[in-house]
Amino acid sequence: MLALPWLAVATATAPAHAADDYPNRPLKMIVPYPAGGTADLMARNFCEFLGRELGQSVVVENKPGAAGQLGTSLTAKAVPDGYTLGESNAGTFEVSPHLYKSLPYNLQTDFEQIAVMGRMGVVYGVSAESSIKSLDDLIREAKKHPGKLSFATPGVGSSNHLSGALLASTAGIDWMHVPFKGVAEFLPAVLGGQVTALVDQYPSMMKQLEGGKIRGIAVSTAERIPSSPNVPTFKESGYPDLVFYSWFGLMVPKGVPAPIIDKLTNASRKIIHNPDYRAKVAALGAEPSEVMRADMVKLIQTNSQIWKKVIDDNKIVVDK
Repeated sequence: MLALPWLAVATATAPAHAADDYPNRPLKMIVPYPAGGTADLMARNFCEFLGRELGQSVVVENKPGAAGQLGTSLTAKAVPDGYTLGESNAGTFEVSPHLYKSLPYNLQTDFEQIAVMGRMGVVYGVSAESSIKSLDDLIREAKKHPGKLSFATPGVGSSNHLSGALLASTAGIDWMHVPFKGVAEFLPAVLGGQVTALVDQYPSMMKQLEGGKIRGIAVSTAERIPSSPNVPTFKESGYPDLVFYSWFGLMVPKGVPAPIIDKLTNASRKIIHNPDYRAKVAALGAEPSEVMRADMVKLIQTNSQIWKKVIDDNKIVVDK
C-alpha cells in the first residue's frame, strides 16, 4: 500500500551570542518555482508569519528553472548567516536524486531542514468542457487510446510528474507527460484542449476548481477537501492505495550557526501552532504539519525510496 508517511544539527561553532541580535535586517526566502503556484503561495503565507515572529520582513524571491535546481542551488551557495532561507519540497528532495545523475548541490550535506510549512494533496483535473467526467472516464479513454492522452505538470522531475506516473503504473495506462514551467503556462493548454489533463498540488488549482473552469476528477488526500467537496478521492474511486501528499518546507544552507537555527526552529514551531496560520493554510486547501528537523529528514528518506520505486517501475529517464 502506498501511504507516504508523516511522521544533524548545524555544525557551526559560533557562540550563543551570535544570534542575540538576529535578525537585525530583512530576510529573504528563495522559492525555486514561479509565482502563482503552490510553492509560491505556501512560502508567502509562511513568510508573513515568520516576519512577525522574527520582527523583520521576509521577502520571497522566485528563482524558477531546471526543475527547481536553480533556486535550490542558490540557497546552497548563499552565505550561511541566516538571512537567506530556502524552500525545500518533495520534488527536489525525494524525486530528483533518482532522476538526475548529478545535482549542483548535495541534498544530504548542503542544507539544514527546519520545518514542513504544510502538506497538500495532488489533484487530477480536466477542462470543464472535456468529455471526461470522472477518473473512470480518464482511465477508460487512456486504455482505449494508449499513449494518446496527456497530462500537464509544472516540470519534469516534479512530484506532480511522478504522481501522474504513479497513476499510470497503478491503473495500467499509458499517457504522455507534458512538462511546463508553471501553472500560468499549462492551464491555458488544458483549458484549450491541447493537453488532456493536469496534475498539480491542490492549492494552485483551488480557484480554478471553485470557479468551474477545471473539473477535478480525483485528489490524493485521505478524505475529500472541504473547499472542493465534489472532487472524489482516489480511495473512493477504487484506488485505496493512492493516498499521498506533497509538501513544502523551510530550510537554510549548511553552516548557519546553531543559535540562529534554534531561533528559526522555535519561530517555526510557534507559527505551526498559531490558529491564524493553520486557518490560512486550510484556506489554501492545504494542511498544517508539525514535522520538523530530524523528523523531516526521516520523512524525506522514507518517501524518497517510495518514489524511487515509482521511477523504476515506470522506467522514467530524465538525465541519460
